[in-house]
Amino acid sequence: MSQEKIGFIGLGNLGRAIADNIAKDGFEMAVFDIAGAEKLAPAGTHAVASVAEVVERSSLVFMCLPTIASVEAVVAEICDAGAPDGLIVVNTSTASPRCAIAAHKQLNEKGIGYADATISGTPPRTRAAQARVMFSGEPEHLRRLTPVFETFSEKVFDLGSEVGNGQRMKLVNNCLVHTALVVSSEALAWGEKGGLSMQTMLEVLEATSGRNIATDHYFPLTVLTGTYDTGATISIARKDIETFVEEARADGCRIVVAESAYQSMKELQEAAPDVDQVMMYTFTRDGGKISA
Repeated sequence: MSQEKIGFIGLGNLGRAIADNIAKDGFEMAVFDIAGAEKLAPAGTHAVASVAEVVERSSLVFMCLPTIASVEAVVAEICDAGAPDGLIVVNTSTASPRCAIAAHKQLNEKGIGYADATISGTPPRTRAAQARVMFSGEPEHLRRLTPVFETFSEKVFDLGSEVGNGQRMKLVNNCLVHTALVVSSEALAWGEKGGLSMQTMLEVLEATSGRNIATDHYFPLTVLTGTYDTGATISIARKDIETFVEEARADGCRIVVAESAYQSMKELQEAAPDVDQVMMYTFTRDGGKISA
């Protein structure tokens, strides 16, 4: 069987990391980004001027987009493009189960396959082929996609063929990540206020039951070093936890802690929309003020 031809739409921080690795593995690839593909295209790929051109050149089209609205818009363009037989659209964006169900329906009506392949992993981990993929889709889709996933991930979780499961699992993961960041910021700020050093607290937490992604990763690598750069802005983090809250409430779930974390992230996002998400710590420590 001939090698798949890859299309890639959305070359932000994570999208570029995924696309770079796919290209380095020798896949033929056409790329598009609304900000201009020429300056963002990985080496050896074809920068094209529209979604339709990506579709025309591809057997697998990946989307890595920042919002549900952008996913909806690109899906509509793909449906209008006149897709080749056997095309599969692969959504690596963080969207929602309802968005996935709607996209699947639209694409299916045009004879186009759809799969979720949401990502856990920062851009640096993705470049190191250490991302985790949360896949939901048909078994045949997974068979075709696995060689591509292997270029940027170390583990693929098959969540079955139920449409939207990949999105649901990603939102479960994101809820835990973002609430951990907010509550860790509060706990560590309080500890520091009483005289405990950040270094000491993180060493203790690494060996005790309070450890989480914030204390294991974000704080040691970005707060202690003073870089405050996890690769994700507070605007992206706020969007993700807001989506979780909306989806969970729509399903009739009782949501308290995630709602509180969302409100904290919203306050920071409204004050400084472009700062990194880990600035939640200084914002909390300094009583809702933005540190220079």
